[in-house]
Amino acid sequence: MGEDINPGQRLAIDHHDGPMMVIAGPGSGKTFVITRRIKKLIESGIPPEEILVITFTKAAALGMQSRFRELMSDEASSVTFGTFHAIYYHIIKQSYHFGQDSIITAKEKKQYMKMVLSSYPKVDDDDSTIQYLLAEFSRMKNEGGSVREQKTTDNLIERSDFEGIYREYEDMLREARKLDFDDMVLLCRDLFISRPDVLEIWRDRFKYILIDEFQDINPMQYEVVKMLAAPLNNLFIVGDDDQSIYGFRGSCPGIMLGFPKEFPECKNVCLKNNYRSTKGIVDDACRLIAHNKSRFDKKLEAGKFGTDDVIHLEFANAEEEARAVTELVMGAAEHMKLSETAVIVRTNRSVSEYASVFAKKRIPFRMREKTASIFASETARDILAVLAFAEGDHSRENFLRFMNKPVRYIRRADLGARGRVELSALLSDPYLKPYVKKNVKALQYDLCRIAGMLPLQAVNYFRKAMGYESYCVTEGRKRGKPRDEVLAELDTIMRSAAGMESFKQWLENIEDYEAELSHISSEEEDKDGVWLITMHASKGLEYNTVILPDLIEGNVPQKQAGSPEEIEEERRVFYVAMTRAKEKLILCSLKKEPGSKITPSRFLKEF
Repeated sequence: MGEDINPGQRLAIDHHDGPMMVIAGPGSGKTFVITRRIKKLIESGIPPEEILVITFTKAAALGMQSRFRELMSDEASSVTFGTFHAIYYHIIKQSYHFGQDSIITAKEKKQYMKMVLSSYPKVDDDDSTIQYLLAEFSRMKNEGGSVREQKTTDNLIERSDFEGIYREYEDMLREARKLDFDDMVLLCRDLFISRPDVLEIWRDRFKYILIDEFQDINPMQYEVVKMLAAPLNNLFIVGDDDQSIYGFRGSCPGIMLGFPKEFPECKNVCLKNNYRSTKGIVDDACRLIAHNKSRFDKKLEAGKFGTDDVIHLEFANAEEEARAVTELVMGAAEHMKLSETAVIVRTNRSVSEYASVFAKKRIPFRMREKTASIFASETARDILAVLAFAEGDHSRENFLRFMNKPVRYIRRADLGARGRVELSALLSDPYLKPYVKKNVKALQYDLCRIAGMLPLQAVNYFRKAMGYESYCVTEGRKRGKPRDEVLAELDTIMRSAAGMESFKQWLENIEDYEAELSHISSEEEDKDGVWLITMHASKGLEYNTVILPDLIEGNVPQKQAGSPEEIEEERRVFYVAMTRAKEKLILCSLKKEPGSKITPSRFLKEF
């Protein structure tokens, strides 16, 4: 795009005082506009130290600062660039004297939660429950509600327990003088309310505030930034309501949609020119997002012409789709670097699954997020323990993993202090209850059968014939995990075992996959590999070719999205993924087969 400036960009860059809202569609050059507007302010006489630029990620802040340095190296160090959390932490640190060690780590959060949950026997202290509770606490803080107003615990935890856990956890943080990111926003708000003199100091420091990705702001962040901007209200917000996809963090398009009403004197401009994608991609994406009701009405225009740039492929099953995706990736690699292609999926589980597929095919890949191995789950470890035991690894650790999944009434005491578990020795115990002995004999029979099977057959036998699938569904229900999610996890593990000639070969394949995962880093700029990321993580990025697999109901949109507002957010997530493509967009779904519950995503019919 160079220094060519279109009329919409010119209006935004030249804006000086008062509030302005810039609606910036995908590929419309918003970073270009923000950096040029800062430059214009400084050239008009505004001291660079009075300018504050807020982004949502550290990477975005550093990227924006780097782009600005290219323009004005002398003034770059005086303009403040940072995330909401970094800016608010800087403010409260001055008043409350917090140190860097005051910020709680993820490991410490888990430790504190486990200590709190030890007083609540009815509440599991497993990782999923802890993550669920921490997410609920975060949502509550970001929305500015109290624990008594919190209504999103989905009946997994009794109201009294939820309130008690929250209060004890918060008390523990305060006693240790620890802060999480959400506390920084709340403390900054409380500081500004209780100390008007402190607020005045910071207002005088930051007279011009620019916010990138404004559609991602949550109510508490917005409340604090309004306090900081008043009364001058030199608030320059840039964002796209159609890319508001962080509802689980408290953000919603409503804040941006309400900005002109909150600031009637606000100037508005829409950047309509998409310099990233071809016409076919832009037009299809616009037709899709037009189905949303809660949005600014806008029509984007493509800066590039393209033909046959959007392709929809249908497959009979997931295995056929995965094979096709690998072929598409390798096909694209014949014409460009692998890193110019991205496979963008809906969930982290799908990232792990495709990472396994690519590792098996020796296709180099890169990821933006640190992704857990699919074999780190409880389910996968149970399955591997069963197969290992059947193959002769009779360790106590292996046996304890599966001996009562489903329940067989085998007690740890029945095993004695043995490091190895021999079922024949267990059966010879005269004190073993007859009904337990019967269960052990059945288990012994099943393990002997598994020992002679290929990995795929063995997993299926454990899953179906030995009752493990029913056990997982029942346990999942207790924890609020949908049946479909449980079955999908089992399906993923089975697909990994497909084609393996022995348990040893499968283990070696798993080791290769996990080794690849552990060495992957988005900082390895010299490494070529296909990008593998979630739809959420893809925002702000672009690739020559984008492949979107698994476009079926229950995944896109996700099954738990039931309300009109949730469906609209799911549509925005899909829109973000589509608009990452520059030249080629390949959409993949499964065919609707008679008697099958699988249905292509409803969104595919909307453009």
